[in-house]
Amino acid sequence: MLRDLPFTLWLMLMGILLIIVTGIYYQTNFKQDSIVLSLTETIRTTAIHNADNSSRIKPGELYISIQEFEKDFEERMSVNNNVKISDAATYKFEYLKNGNGAIKAIKVLIIDGTMKYQATAKVTISES
Repeated sequence: MLRDLPFTLWLMLMGILLIIVTGIYYQTNFKQDSIVLSLTETIRTTAIHNADNSSRIKPGELYISIQEFEKDFEERMSVNNNVKISDAATYKFEYLKNGNGAIKAIKVLIIDGTMKYQATAKVTISES
């Protein structure tokens, strides 16, 4: 009975370590998913806010003022409580456009020291 005690303690220790490592993994995964979701929502709301409604020729196409979008996005990210980004962060924007020049998707890469945050949002607007 006592001879199995070291094996039982070792088995319990491995179980506890497995639970701790799994918890840390899922906590980190949840944080990363929350950051990406927050960035994606910020991209979408900023794009809709900066939509150029006077240039909507065809239904479903979205034209935005790129300079205003980038400025507004950086301002919104500075007050975003879900993502802590320093003032020294650099932003890189890429736009996917269709043949008419309307925006189909926006990709944003934020480099803040050693951390990189990336999000891509498909920008659609109702065709009604």
